[in-house]
Amino acid sequence: MAHRISVLTDEISGDLEAALRFAAEEDLGTVDVRSVGGVNFLSLGPDGQKAVARRIRDAGLKVGCLATPLLKWPAPGRAAADMGDQFGFDPAGRTVGELYEDAFRAAELLGARNLRIFSLLRYDGFRLDDLAAEYDALLRLAERHDATLHVENEPVCNIATVPELTALMRRWNHARLRALLDVPNSWSAGSETTDAEILAVMPFVDQIHFKDRSRTRGRTVALGEGDIPFARQLPLCFRAAGGRVLTLVIETHVPDDQPGATRRSLAALRSLAAAADI
Repeated sequence: MAHRISVLTDEISGDLEAALRFAAEEDLGTVDVRSVGGVNFLSLGPDGQKAVARRIRDAGLKVGCLATPLLKWPAPGRAAADMGDQFGFDPAGRTVGELYEDAFRAAELLGARNLRIFSLLRYDGFRLDDLAAEYDALLRLAERHDATLHVENEPVCNIATVPELTALMRRWNHARLRALLDVPNSWSAGSETTDAEILAVMPFVDQIHFKDRSRTRGRTVALGEGDIPFARQLPLCFRAAGGRVLTLVIETHVPDDQPGATRRSLAALRSLAAAADI
């Protein structure tokens, strides 16, 4: 089965032209968009957004997912100890409702029907139902725009680990709310994902983020250069997908060697996928 491979453009370079050249060299047909030139796509002005969308189309590429910062902010009345990387996001005085509307319009401009979201910055006493008002509002917009939301487990957010992501999916069980599986993020949050946890979450997964995590160095590294057992777990993902086409996205997080680490990660992912897809 041919699964899709994509990459976040700003994991190659903040320079869009350099990222598009890289995509051509690597024979990629799809990219994901988060920020350009250090500015989050949702914080670009209308002309800037249109220019980026036009340049990606002219390069013959499709945008698989708009990696938004939605709900990677504090819950009302709650302080956040760690904001995490905001990737150049500035709400610029917009209300939450306005940001939601802007995100769906931006995705449509890019020709993307998938939007990455989060689960509010982590706080004590969090319960899944705390997300109900926000997710229900986003799901109404997803229905209106014929789009799908993908919740990423993120170390600084309430849904940080794979088991937490599975619990959220079971709470909502909505066709337009999917799990964006990020095993390295779960490791970063102190939870080294088991095979059983992979099998539990996979019925809800259409997209997976790939990087790696080194215990000895205590940081994120290029795929294949760390300790996460992807050679064992990727076949589990494919089998548990039950015939669904998955989108496999490189999100390298190696800022001191972006293009090099991303290129090595792509090579490792292609090798793993070829070996694992039985």
